[in-house]
Amino acid sequence: MKRGIELDIDELPSLSAFVSETWRRFPDDRDPTKNPPSPGAAELRDNPERALRRFRQLSSVNILWQDLTGAMDIAETGHAISRLARHCLELALDVAEQRVAERHGNLVDEAGEAIQLAILGLGKLGGDELNFNSDIDLVFAYDGKGQSEGPRRLDAAAWLKLVARELIGLMDGTTADGRVWIVDTRLRPFGDAGALVWSIGAMEQYFLSEGRTWERYAWLKAGPAAGSQRVARHLLDALSPFVFRRYLDYGIFDSLRDLHQRIDASGRARSRRDDIKRGPGGIRELEFLIQSHQLLRGGREPSLRERGFLPALAACTRLGQINASDSEALGQAYGFLRILENRLQAMTARQGHHLPEDQSARSRLARLMGCSNWDELCAEINHHRNLVRNQFAAHFRTEQTAAEAPTELWPPTPALAERLSQAGFEQPDAVLHLLERLHERTRSRALSAEGRRRLERLMPLLMSEAGSHSPADIGLEDLLRLIDQISRRSAYLSLLYERPTTLKRLVRVFRSSGRLADWIVAAPQLLDDLLDPVHGFDLPSPPQLEPGEVEANLHALGRWRQAGSLRTALAELDGRMDSAKAGERLTAIAAVIIEQVLGLISENEPDLAVIGYGNLGASQLHYSSDLDLVFLHVDDPAPVRTAQRLISFMQMPLPGGRLFEIDTRLRPNGRSGLLVSRADSFHDYQCKQAWTWEHQALIRARWIAGHPDLAADFEKTRREVLARPRDPEQVRADLADMRSRQRRERQEDPVKRLLIDLQYLAELGVLEQAHQQPALLDQRQPSEQFQSLGDCGWLAPDSARELASAWAALNRQHHMNWLVRQPDTEPAPELIRLIEEYWQQMLGRFERKN
Repeated sequence: MKRGIELDIDELPSLSAFVSETWRRFPDDRDPTKNPPSPGAAELRDNPERALRRFRQLSSVNILWQDLTGAMDIAETGHAISRLARHCLELALDVAEQRVAERHGNLVDEAGEAIQLAILGLGKLGGDELNFNSDIDLVFAYDGKGQSEGPRRLDAAAWLKLVARELIGLMDGTTADGRVWIVDTRLRPFGDAGALVWSIGAMEQYFLSEGRTWERYAWLKAGPAAGSQRVARHLLDALSPFVFRRYLDYGIFDSLRDLHQRIDASGRARSRRDDIKRGPGGIRELEFLIQSHQLLRGGREPSLRERGFLPALAACTRLGQINASDSEALGQAYGFLRILENRLQAMTARQGHHLPEDQSARSRLARLMGCSNWDELCAEINHHRNLVRNQFAAHFRTEQTAAEAPTELWPPTPALAERLSQAGFEQPDAVLHLLERLHERTRSRALSAEGRRRLERLMPLLMSEAGSHSPADIGLEDLLRLIDQISRRSAYLSLLYERPTTLKRLVRVFRSSGRLADWIVAAPQLLDDLLDPVHGFDLPSPPQLEPGEVEANLHALGRWRQAGSLRTALAELDGRMDSAKAGERLTAIAAVIIEQVLGLISENEPDLAVIGYGNLGASQLHYSSDLDLVFLHVDDPAPVRTAQRLISFMQMPLPGGRLFEIDTRLRPNGRSGLLVSRADSFHDYQCKQAWTWEHQALIRARWIAGHPDLAADFEKTRREVLARPRDPEQVRADLADMRSRQRRERQEDPVKRLLIDLQYLAELGVLEQAHQQPALLDQRQPSEQFQSLGDCGWLAPDSARELASAWAALNRQHHMNWLVRQPDTEPAPELIRLIEEYWQQMLGRFERKN
């Protein structure tokens, strides 16, 4: 945002005390259009205090002129002032180091390399958002051990402490020329009571054991300011997990709300004047609003780790956390209030945020803001602040009172059973028993005071939401099991309380699906995926695996599989994804895991191909599917150990269950065959020895992972074998026989039985027609195969559509029966009749013979 005004240079000092004071101190430099040169070595040697102050103040006048005339927008102004501050810090650091070195010698490590101070800027300096009279928040850090080389030797900590003190004096000391910048070092560990300079190891340990929520907020904007960039970036990388938590940290709302209330109370205690930074609808509320999103999700969304307000606002908008219209309004409010803050401070030459009370100052500020009078400016101020206040109140629920939360159904009392019955619970005594058990367990548990408060605040809302459904009992036992599980992780309790829509969604999902309830209770971190609207139903990005950390990597893959499966299931339950797409999604998860695990086993590309059969090959995995795998290789010796380790890692017990169960019985000669077959031997076997059912299995098979050259070899073999002419009578007899044995030996529910019957009918057509229609081999799913068989004339078009539709309907029913609490286990009678009719037409007479 730019806000230029028509302005003569001669008018500038009458409007800005900052300019007036600067030109009084340096009367020979009264041209605001010129940017002064950086002080040279001679100036810094002879009188660094005056050189730094002259450079800072004259440069600021030039920036102010560009801001007032509209040559710079608010972001450019903040960047320019922040660059100026960092440059002054670098100059002051050089002078400070020289002064300390003159007394104590240069500081070097054991290898003779110089050890330099790292200066980190927090607050507005870190965010490139400095005002004309902002202070600068600095933290001093270093890395390495060493001593100075002079006769009065000092260790690294003592030498660098002297440097930091010299630098603060150069920057913050008051002379006849004023200050360079006010320096605030209270954001370091333990504040004023802590050491001025910290080693990065000590600082990491502090934040690991002592770090508080407000420090996460403070370090959100931290960035290198001067000195050693390497050390500063190393420290910031090390502290990133402290600032940005891997899970969705909804507890931050309570913490930021409390922090805001304390700041607000402190500001009111100091002054009753109108404060555009700390007051209602002010800059602080704007920053809290955006930074809560950053702290909440920054661990999962790197794009949110922006130090400046406007880039962070843009990132929130891209992720859908703030809608476009609200984002534009907030950006306009921020730009206006920051310009107002800048010009207020330029006018007064003081670090203040209170709107003026005398008429003269009000008139000057209105003129600097381009308004005709104070009333016009006030109307604009009120417009933006009211918008910010409303957004802030809605986001942090600042207006909610305890009286709004229903309390009739918690905590449990002997008289609660009657109220439960009135609230719609069909088994009130059983529900009361569950509530009493949870109350007893959590009451005797060592919970923090904050955790207990969050639990007691959430439970009435949970019971009220459960009671809004009929019957209210469904899913409640699982919900209470979840509360029992997460009672020690109060951030999740806060999540459910802070976001009523997420609580509603949780209750709805638990009512719908016992399977998903079991998943979430067993792995509560899945709440992030259940309730996070940023990702929706998209598959999360696979984890970045760490070299040499096999167990940790398998755990990461297990969590990723759980999250991906949950999102897929939620999409199906919500009707946003059909069962075919869900099967493809589940297959993609399995394929990525196989590839990743293979990479853990062998850094180099192994002489191994992983071939997926069955539902994996057809890209139609079910939530309960195992993986049918066959392994191929080219050169001897066979990589048997690699295949064995892959199977072992995939089936290793993990907190959330195995990655996948593996079945290798479809390899040549089944259990008695080699675990890993040579590609040429596999080709010979399929051509000369394989049974019809093995060729049938080959229809759905495809390369999944491993050596890419073997993908083409396998597909060539598959097509050669399947495209051979066959005796239709023999094929039908073999398939009918195989299906009869399956029915005798397997326990199949009615829906799955019909799905397999349809699969056999589709694969019968492929086996009979592939020699004439090789394009059939491009299809691996029955619905697509039926359509292609209709196109080539093996099926009538209407028949193809009927069978494809039957497959889709039954596949959906198969998925939903596994997911929902109350499945519809019986297929539709018309589907039973349809499939039986086609079965009898194609395979019935062979089945009777067999």
